[in-house]
Amino acid sequence: MKYEIVRLEEKMAAGISARTNNQDPQMSMVIGALWNRFFGEGIFGIIPGKANEKALGIYTDYAGNEKDDYTVMTACEIRNTPDGEKGSDKAADEAGLKEKGVEVRRIPAGPYARFIVKGDMRTAVARCWEEIWKLNLPRSFACDFEEYQNDGMEEAEIHIYIGLREDAVTAPCGAVCDGCREYGSSCGGCRERAGKPSWLPYIGKEICPLYDCPINEHKYKTCAECSQLPCRKFMDLRDPGMSDEAFAQSVADRVGVLKNLKR
Repeated sequence: MKYEIVRLEEKMAAGISARTNNQDPQMSMVIGALWNRFFGEGIFGIIPGKANEKALGIYTDYAGNEKDDYTVMTACEIRNTPDGEKGSDKAADEAGLKEKGVEVRRIPAGPYARFIVKGDMRTAVARCWEEIWKLNLPRSFACDFEEYQNDGMEEAEIHIYIGLREDAVTAPCGAVCDGCREYGSSCGGCRERAGKPSWLPYIGKEICPLYDCPINEHKYKTCAECSQLPCRKFMDLRDPGMSDEAFAQSVADRVGVLKNLKR
């Protein structure tokens, strides 16, 4: 099943929610009832500060993984306000939406796998989720969401975003795999390729030293666990086409990523 890795900025959304579970026989009814309320009671139409007219189906607050309880929310993206969530809550309250159970939530920034679904809205999304559950994606289980590009029932286009673990799209050396044009198409990333990226033959190595050292030799998850970061291997493994300034910035960027992961 085709998908691409994208990196999203933080979004804010307003809507109504319920708690459910994929194993619950009532799950479809719970989600269906939310959509019926969202549009049937006119909630979508009166939410203030909408960023666009696209409806969102959000899945968040996972108790564990896809087999555990989670919160489902029917919502729309709203514009951020100078005081953030507090300001959005105030706007919702002034619009009389709090009494309808409208809440404001954040869709976190980060890497997502994006699936584009086209077809009958009533069946295409369900089929796509069935395929997603079969994939071995490094899911974060922080937030997933559907973004409905139009309101057509038979010729719908829906973008489904699956939140991914940050460390799973980051190489052990701190290189961000989803920043590469080959990632998600011809390459699944340094970890998926076990440290053997496509450029390896150009340096005459069988495995990347910045993968082999932390993963195989020291059994680290990333170089962030090493007290010598950035070590000599960092400085020796360099794209010869890079200027000194560009290379220094590349090392600084990767070290910064690793420090954030360490936190």
